[in-house]
Amino acid sequence: MAVSNVSTSIPMVQETSLYEPVGKSELDRQDFMTLFITQLQYQDPMKPMDSYEMASQLAQFSNMEATMKMADNMEALLDYQTSQNNLQLLTLLDKDVRILGNEIGVNGEEHGIGEFTLEDNADTCVVDIYDSGQHLVRTLDLGSMSADTYTLDWDGQDSLGEDVADGAYGYVVKAYDISGQEIGVEYQTVGKVTGLDFNSGKARLVMDNYISTDVGAVVGVN
Repeated sequence: MAVSNVSTSIPMVQETSLYEPVGKSELDRQDFMTLFITQLQYQDPMKPMDSYEMASQLAQFSNMEATMKMADNMEALLDYQTSQNNLQLLTLLDKDVRILGNEIGVNGEEHGIGEFTLEDNADTCVVDIYDSGQHLVRTLDLGSMSADTYTLDWDGQDSLGEDVADGAYGYVVKAYDISGQEIGVEYQTVGKVTGLDFNSGKARLVMDNYISTDVGAVVGVN
């Protein structure tokens, strides 16, 4: 008698780790009390928890409760302080501030004021101005300059004499001494605060409609 073939294939079972973590990784107040009460319910009647051990666990719970309350209070205090700081930033609207950085905003006929400080005397000094896409729009040849702080004398025009489009622009100063060594440069920018940005969870100033800067970059209010 013919015997039909019997399949010996075994269904695959997905392996699971016996050590895969389940539940929460940290205990809260309720978890602690649940464990403590459960421990009391299932303790050995012949060897009940002594008063010292019970007092010790209650003291631990008390310390945990106090620590959590302190953390909650600190978080509420920080939230309040942040809201107060944000309200104070509103007083900077429409005011000129000085920040660290080499970006200026162009907004119609108005634009920010760039400043730079040469750390040593320069035999040659040029300023390259870039748009937000890092395209060179203008080069200013300033010649030789002594170590000092200077205001960027830019009229908001490109190399063809055309007014540049509104937006953010960066300037880079390239200065060299008589031996060809590059000279260090420090940058600052003066612009009008036209807005505040809280979207990132951290307050930022918007200058001349296009320059976004961290509040910590402000070094003065004009």
